[in-house]
Amino acid sequence: MPKLSKRAQLTPASPIRKFLPLARAAQARGVKVYALSSGDPDYSVPPAFFKAVRNYQPKVLGYAPSSGLFEHVAAWQKYYQSLGVKLQPENIIPTAGCAEAILFALLAAADPGEEVLVFEPVYVSYKSFAAMAGIVLKPIRLKPENGYALPSVGEMEQKLSPKTRAIVVVNPDNPTGKLWEKKELETILAFAAKHDLFVIADETYREIRFQGQPECLLKYEAYRDQIILTDSVSKRFTLPGARIGCLASFNPEIMGAALRFAQARLSVGTLEQVGTVPLLRQAKTLAQKARKEYQARCGLVSRELAKMPGVTFRPTQGAFYIIAQLPVQDAEDFVRFMLEDFAYNNQTVLVAPMQDFYLTPGLGQNEIRIACVLKKPDLKNAMQVLKFGLAEYQKKNPA
Repeated sequence: MPKLSKRAQLTPASPIRKFLPLARAAQARGVKVYALSSGDPDYSVPPAFFKAVRNYQPKVLGYAPSSGLFEHVAAWQKYYQSLGVKLQPENIIPTAGCAEAILFALLAAADPGEEVLVFEPVYVSYKSFAAMAGIVLKPIRLKPENGYALPSVGEMEQKLSPKTRAIVVVNPDNPTGKLWEKKELETILAFAAKHDLFVIADETYREIRFQGQPECLLKYEAYRDQIILTDSVSKRFTLPGARIGCLASFNPEIMGAALRFAQARLSVGTLEQVGTVPLLRQAKTLAQKARKEYQARCGLVSRELAKMPGVTFRPTQGAFYIIAQLPVQDAEDFVRFMLEDFAYNNQTVLVAPMQDFYLTPGLGQNEIRIACVLKKPDLKNAMQVLKFGLAEYQKKNPA
């Protein structure tokens, strides 16, 4: 019997998606499942997206250029110019969501066996893509007790080796909801410059921040050749199903490599590129509306969590996630209990256990990530269900 490759064996299952079969089984039993495990909001898609797709009626729907449709890339240029960053078409490549941009960035920055620094807890796709590419992730721990503040430069330098090639910063951060302060970003950039590292800047949630103004790391001109920016329309325009993102950099070698990767996968969907053009052109207005809604949703969840005995958390500063520490020993077992053995008024909740968001063994075992993606009435109900489910679980599993 042939054996799987090592990369196939080492690529982890997503902690966000691996419980979906249990959720579907609960739904098949007639239980309503409030899905708070993934960043898949129920916020309405801007109508301009579907209007643009309907109005696009060519006789032949062929491949788009690997470098992207002209008008789509131009819309990205205009969007970044509104952030104070002037990019040329050769500095941008559309990708299949931020996910493909992350993969391209890792592949361009490091070879198999080389290392990339990440702050943990880390967005889980970095673990999967690193495993697929044979890249080793080295964790720099962020601690909730000090607000997930950047560790000292000395502590970060302890993670370096001759094989280190890049450092990743997600701002606003998924999963912690942290906003990186200007001084922290400047420290990371100087650290990368000192040690000749690329900086992979993941800015998927750029506008979903609850204080300050949206920023782009490419504004730091002195470090432009080191920065590889990954981005997406999924969150700011509520379009995760459209699978449109981009990779951007002023480094011509990075962009040349990314273009070759893009040519290998042929192209990003033509219709999705067409549909997102008008959204990028009115990004500020659309993103402001989404930000206000997500801030209200996160505020509601925070207020409800504060009422639950034994639960501790740090209110989110951006994105729409909250990490909560539960009075349980095994959050994965608790999630399984909620889907298999519990229902309150024929309702239950799916959240993401945090253990797999860490690289360091033993961390995150009593933590969950809550995605505040549902309408406020549904979130209110979901928090009530979570509260009663937690109480019932503690009765059956006393600490």
